[in-house]
Amino acid sequence: MNQIIGILDSYAYQTLVWDIYVERVARPASGTAADEQKIAGALPKAEICLTALADLMEDAPWLAGAAITLADLHAAPIVAVFRLAPKGAKTALLEWWERVGMRPSFLRTQVPARHDAHRVGTV
Repeated sequence: MNQIIGILDSYAYQTLVWDIYVERVARPASGTAADEQKIAGALPKAEICLTALADLMEDAPWLAGAAITLADLHAAPIVAVFRLAPKGAKTALLEWWERVGMRPSFLRTQVPARHDAHRVGTV
């Protein structure tokens, strides 16, 4: 669990949220051009982060094993924002996303997307 949270904090958050979501979705929605060079540099990093999470998850239903942990709850909002961006896909985590994204507590605490025109619905 601590290792997954460390990956999220040290690598995934900046890459998935700021370098991809903000550039691909938020900036264009506000009328500012996306920094395509930043996005291009972030996509391989995103793949590494998501692959590392999927590898640590192995065949478990949750990121850190058989039960939901803080790792899942910490990853959920990061992935929720990332999945709004085109190219926000990672097949290995789709089943995990379906489980965590449909939890009543997650559904009740979601902030409505401000950039619905760019929603793509993948993980």
